[in-house]
Amino acid sequence: MKKLFFWVMAVMFGLTASMNANAATTSAMTTSSVAASSSSSDWDKVLDSYEKYVNEYIAVYKKVQAGDTSVYSKMASLMEKYQKLAEQLENASDELTSSQLARLQKINAKLAKAIQ
Repeated sequence: MKKLFFWVMAVMFGLTASMNANAATTSAMTTSSVAASSSSSDWDKVLDSYEKYVNEYIAVYKKVQAGDTSVYSKMASLMEKYQKLAEQLENASDELTSSQLARLQKINAKLAKAIQ
């Protein structure tokens, strides 16, 4: 079960890293178009949710590393949260401001550091 957990989470992290790379590429290719403030605040809420998810994921990851098998039950809810967030973030690259993109990259770097 531990191997499955790490495999599932590695796939999730890989998808997140891929989204981050695509967002960075798209952002670099676009001009300085900035989304409307209402759209921007919506993306801030999505990023808030994503950051909360990453914090929860890191906590579960650390417990698994410590041998706590009781957290395996949280895997399903984490996967569900991730799928919803991935769908939202998938189309974000066109609409994120440069500060929001930087925040997304910072959150992803936090995740990467935690699972090293």
